[in-house]
Amino acid sequence: MKTADAVPHPLPEGEGTKNLPHTGLEGDGTEPDALRPVVLLYARFRTEEDRVETSLKGKTVLITEALHHFGTPMALAFAREGANLFLATLSDHEPLEHTARAAASLGVKVVTEPCDLSREAQVEAAVHKCMAELGHVDVVVNNVLFPVPAQAFGAVPFEVWKRKIEVELTGAFFLFKAVLPRMIEQQWGRIINFTGLAAVQGSDALTASAEQGMVGLTRGIAREYGKYNITANCISAGGMENEAAEGGLSFPPGPRDPITRWGTPEELAFLAVSLASEEAGYVTGQCVLANGGKYFL
Repeated sequence: MKTADAVPHPLPEGEGTKNLPHTGLEGDGTEPDALRPVVLLYARFRTEEDRVETSLKGKTVLITEALHHFGTPMALAFAREGANLFLATLSDHEPLEHTARAAASLGVKVVTEPCDLSREAQVEAAVHKCMAELGHVDVVVNNVLFPVPAQAFGAVPFEVWKRKIEVELTGAFFLFKAVLPRMIEQQWGRIINFTGLAAVQGSDALTASAEQGMVGLTRGIAREYGKYNITANCISAGGMENEAAEGGLSFPPGPRDPITRWGTPEELAFLAVSLASEEAGYVTGQCVLANGGKYFL
């Protein structure tokens, strides 16, 4: 993960804080000073040249939709961190191989599998294949989306309602029932679910119901499984480039938005990598909004 230019590098090994000015009187033995906590905080970051070490190298990241809903940029972002990838898709499996080859070219192992999350047997088979070929499941990026055009609540057919809930919520239920026992065994895990602006500001009733349900599921998992060093968070994205083409509702930037441009898939991927990192172990149960300030929570 690239570091910002303004972030100082940690002190050279062995330097500690011995050259910091003391606020106490000279020779009185007083150690604390205003700068010491800041230096110690920065010293905790492990750097490699111009990168902050995320400790994701060698981890296995399972991405539930690697073709759509920004799955490909996320797969490449995790591959750049040295994470091995298990890439699934609800769509045709053949195009997924292009994403897999691009990720593998970065020097990581990549396994692919078509998977309809609403089918419990397919979910269990996918997780079993991930374990068999990559050894473990450390991070789950659950970005599956069943796109439905916004429409009045009274006009929503029950079959459409049922299918969206089955893919997004029931699918998440099957997925986490399969992966959480593995994460408990290794006493470490990261779960990152994706929702959209409808989860927080409303929208059509179907989309808002599914997305807010994902927030509730995430927070329930966070509370129950934190004792196993497992975190669970949501990313609520809105106003992203190509979001309509990616299957989501479109929230164009407006003149009253704090940031009056489209967000980029790379910015979403950076956020996902950050939440999955070792240093984010105290962040759980959160719904992180990536929407350019369209909505504050």
